[in-house]
Amino acid sequence: MIHLFTQYIRKMVTVMGNTNEEFLEILANNLSNESKWFLTVLMREDNSLHKEELRDLANNSYRDYLIKKGEELISPLIPSRHGLDIHTARLEGAGLVSVKEYGRVRRYSITPLGEALLGFIANYK
Repeated sequence: MIHLFTQYIRKMVTVMGNTNEEFLEILANNLSNESKWFLTVLMREDNSLHKEELRDLANNSYRDYLIKKGEELISPLIPSRHGLDIHTARLEGAGLVSVKEYGRVRRYSITPLGEALLGFIANYK
């Protein structure tokens, strides 16, 4: 067990030598299309969003994008609650969104890291 921990620490020290741009590139390369749409929607909104609002706005934005490109929408970007839960948890775990709880309601907003990542993606491709 200690051997595995030592390997993990060595790997983290190596990773910590990376620049901010390298971290953003790693995040950009591993971010799902759905997560990119979520971040885009959150960046556009002034207020934090409830999870279902986030899904609906992302699905609508994705549909509008496809219509502009002349493509047909085969299925929504996020078709299920399960998919919604997975993508929001990933964004939260990566520190790209912040979550505030108001009673039983969780509201999502983009973090400065999420904003920096979207800016990097816009200039990266």
